[in-house]
Amino acid sequence: MRDLLGEEEFSAYLKSFDEERLYGLRVNTAKTSPEAFPELVPWDLKQIPWIPNGFYYEGTKRPAKDPYYYAGLYYLQEPSAMTPAMLLPVEPGDRVLDLCAAPGGK
Repeated sequence: MRDLLGEEEFSAYLKSFDEERLYGLRVNTAKTSPEAFPELVPWDLKQIPWIPNGFYYEGTKRPAKDPYYYAGLYYLQEPSAMTPAMLLPVEPGDRVLDLCAAPGGK
């Protein structure tokens, strides 16, 4: 990894393992809006700045046990896994081949 990243980036990479993990969820905009969603759930959320329908939540919370999770209002997803879809210049009507297609978030 050091050879791939170089010394400076490798040092930052190692330090990242000491940072607290971030937990995220993505709001299903077919069922609710990102503006309305925080009022529905009983825990605090913080907007992920670069994901319009993404939120951070505290790791001590258990959103997978909430009825809204089972109703499909949101999906638990690592914040970094939300990023590629926001950065790709995909337009309505484009075809996208998901080579990582499998169960689970990515």
